[in-house]
Amino acid sequence: MMWQKLLRQRHYYLVMFVLLSVATVAFSFIVYAHYDRIQDQNRRSLFEYEAIRQSRVVLVDLLDMQTGVHAYLISGEEKTLTAYRTARTMLDRDLSAYRTLVLRYDPEAARDIYLWLDNIRSLRKTFDDQVENRRLGRGAALTREAFLRQVQDMAHVRRALETTNIKRIVDVRLQAAEVARARSDFFYTLIIGSVLLIGVMLLGTVTILNLEADFRSRLAEQEGVMQRYREVTEGINDGLFEVNFVSGDFYCSAAYKAMLGYGPDEVENRWDVFRNMIHPDDREVADADLRRYMEGTDGAYRSTFRMRHKDGGYRWILSRGVGTGADFSGIKSMIGTHADITEQKQREEELRQLYADLETFTYITSHDLRAPLVNLKGFSKELEISMKDVSAAIAPYQAGFAAADQKTLDLALKEDVPEALGFIAKGVERMDSLTRAILDLSRIGKRVYTVESVNTQTIFDKCVGALGYDITQKGIEIACAPLPVVMSDAIALEQIFGNLLDNAVKYLRTDVTGKIEMSVRETSHDYIFTLSDNGRGIADIDKPKVFEIFRRARNTTEVGGLGLGMAYVKATLRRLSGEIWFDSKIDEGTRFHVRLPKRPNLSDGFGPVSRTSTQTPLTET
Repeated sequence: MMWQKLLRQRHYYLVMFVLLSVATVAFSFIVYAHYDRIQDQNRRSLFEYEAIRQSRVVLVDLLDMQTGVHAYLISGEEKTLTAYRTARTMLDRDLSAYRTLVLRYDPEAARDIYLWLDNIRSLRKTFDDQVENRRLGRGAALTREAFLRQVQDMAHVRRALETTNIKRIVDVRLQAAEVARARSDFFYTLIIGSVLLIGVMLLGTVTILNLEADFRSRLAEQEGVMQRYREVTEGINDGLFEVNFVSGDFYCSAAYKAMLGYGPDEVENRWDVFRNMIHPDDREVADADLRRYMEGTDGAYRSTFRMRHKDGGYRWILSRGVGTGADFSGIKSMIGTHADITEQKQREEELRQLYADLETFTYITSHDLRAPLVNLKGFSKELEISMKDVSAAIAPYQAGFAAADQKTLDLALKEDVPEALGFIAKGVERMDSLTRAILDLSRIGKRVYTVESVNTQTIFDKCVGALGYDITQKGIEIACAPLPVVMSDAIALEQIFGNLLDNAVKYLRTDVTGKIEMSVRETSHDYIFTLSDNGRGIADIDKPKVFEIFRRARNTTEVGGLGLGMAYVKATLRRLSGEIWFDSKIDEGTRFHVRLPKRPNLSDGFGPVSRTSTQTPLTET
């Protein structure tokens, strides 16, 4: 019982595994060491035998050369040199093979080998000289002294060869004895190692049996968890899918198929089947979204496309997922969800149509309002001229008017009517300005922006130059950190920076030296520009009004404006896939933050645009 309790402890499982692994590895190393030792001795023996054989081949070549030379010296016939030449050619090849063999496996014998090779070369030169002398002497006989010297040289080479071979034979016998002892040691090692391994394996078997029982218990528990998981996944509206890009295996939940009008068994679980359900116009975009995620370009997988329903129609699907894969091997599989967003897309389309209708209504209303304004302005001018004519006409008769009538007439012609006409003129002028501003604001949604490389430093310097007179007159200090090059629309950025900088200049305090600072911070996806000033600041009660149309803060009444500039900036940034926010305190200043994405949303109003049709920036807050 105690032993079983110990085995149930997790760390004992690890100890058993480590012991078994160490014993197996140690025994494998011991066996391999013995095996390698025996193999090395066998290789040494084979080398010795091969060296002996190769040396005897060289000796045979020398004897063949000697025989051929003697035959030629005696007979003087050229045909007797055939055997000599053949043996000489084979001697060069066999000497090279013998030298390579010995130097590769027995470098210590290099000195003896080179001495022996020098003797062979000397003997070979003797043979060559005899043949050459015989040719030049035209039949000169071999002298006794030359023959005896040749015999002595051959005997010397043979003795050197036999001495070397005897040493090698002795080494072979010693190695044979060593191999016998190694085999005996190897046998005893196998017996001892086998006993140890059997003991460790017995202990490991007991451990494995206990692990198996524990595994079955955990497996039953896991099966219960998986059953609850399946019940949950089948109960939610989103469809689940899992795809293995290597094997091609594909799984999708019943809710996934029901989303497209199919039962659980009506469609085969294959990746290509469901991919072919994607609308042909959306398939390339869906593949591109998946490819960018798998290549690491996009940090998250999210794609929107239409899929064919069983009834023949199409449903808008939002697909999201996360990939898995081994380290450094890329994404091998993906698990994710499909959500039916058809209703949401319909609402978006309705809102888009409503927005378009609102833009049209705003444009028509603003445009049509200007027509009566023109008439009102013209007739008020006519009325002013007519009043002057009336004053001139009655001037000769004023002397006969009663004092009270004269006073009433002067009040009407010289004060009331001119004042009323002045109010009408100012009202018409302001109404005209408002309608023009509304038209400019409505055009933001219609303009197509151009994404290009824009140097924001150049844009900011240009905006500073446009306000150079005010900056110089007020003694404002401008500080600007180095600004980056971004992908955006140059004209839109100039209008944004121009409005922000113009507001900062207009609303500085008069009791301190004005300071304006431009800085930038880079994140993984955006650039965040910050324009700071030490001006009047914005009260908490006025902060919600800053980006509203025709709304202005309380402490800006003495500065002219319509309250459209910041609304224009916010609308423009929304089209650029950016945003704007601020923090401010009264009498301490304001910090406006502008976020510009490194990669604008190209599907929202970006494209080529003619630079001849620019908009006049609104600079009033």
